[in-house]
Amino acid sequence: MKTTQRGTSDIGILLGRLALATVFLQAGLSKLMGWPGIVHLLTHLHAPYPTLGGIIAIACELAGGLMVALGLRARIGALILILFTLGANWLTHRFWLMHGPAAAAAEIQCFLDLSICGGLLILASTGPGRFAVDRR
Repeated sequence: MKTTQRGTSDIGILLGRLALATVFLQAGLSKLMGWPGIVHLLTHLHAPYPTLGGIIAIACELAGGLMVALGLRARIGALILILFTLGANWLTHRFWLMHGPAAAAAEIQCFLDLSICGGLLILASTGPGRFAVDRR
């Protein structure tokens, strides 16, 4: 197994990219196929411009997910997904405003999303590895 100068496994980076991308590609496709469900959710959450928000969510998840999976401008794709995830997390997992089991579930989901952001931040820092379209 070939490693980069930093000692990181290119195969590990590839598998990590694919794992991270899968979450976003599945979510983006689900929103696209279930349209207008995302619009109803954003309306229920009192988000401004729910239709535009749904389009942006789908675009970020699909474009960012593909960029990360393919290693095509993966650093930019990772940053797009970080910003999207932080915004979506703030909008949907406000556990500090909840009580009981709903608060506990939202808190867990909030921190899971922050963990995904951590993986994306590592990718944005290290680059996509050797097995990428960009190979940077």
